[in-house]
Amino acid sequence: MGIDRVLQVSYVYALPFGRGKAFGGGMPRVLDTIFGGWATNGVWRVSGGRPLNMTTYDGTSLPTYGPQRPNIVGTAHRNHAKGWINNYFTNPQVFVLPPLYALGNAPRSYGAVRTPYNFTTDLSVLKVFPLERLHKGASIEFRLEASNAFNHPTFGQPATDVDDPLFGQITYTSSLPRQGQFRLKVTF
Repeated sequence: MGIDRVLQVSYVYALPFGRGKAFGGGMPRVLDTIFGGWATNGVWRVSGGRPLNMTTYDGTSLPTYGPQRPNIVGTAHRNHAKGWINNYFTNPQVFVLPPLYALGNAPRSYGAVRTPYNFTTDLSVLKVFPLERLHKGASIEFRLEASNAFNHPTFGQPATDVDDPLFGQITYTSSLPRQGQFRLKVTF
């Protein structure tokens, strides 16, 4: 089946701008209120593709075995050329229909060719405005958040029903487009 590979990096970073910081350390309080004290955080995630489950479109469901699987007569290869979304396999002819009511020799999960990799980035910037003069421990936090901040598409898996007219085509994305939100949090 293969090993799933995931790299995930999370961070929080206080930007070095404002009073007492590396940049603008002597700026007036009014400017520091606007430009100082910002922080950013994010989660970057890259994961390898998942194994494919090859089946037949019009196949017969077999008792205790589930859907009918195809026969594999060679090693399938992923298409890395332009247009791979519409033609995911370079040699789709290696998948053939088995005889009626036969199981087929394809494994339940076929790891020689995997789904496309996944890359997502969630980012945010925030600033806390202290309101100590009004109430002890009071503050307002302003935050701007973006899920899938770079609007990178994550493609779904190709159609894996061997006798389906869409076999080898990717017809959907498995991630949402960029979504952003503003958040204001009052602590008192």
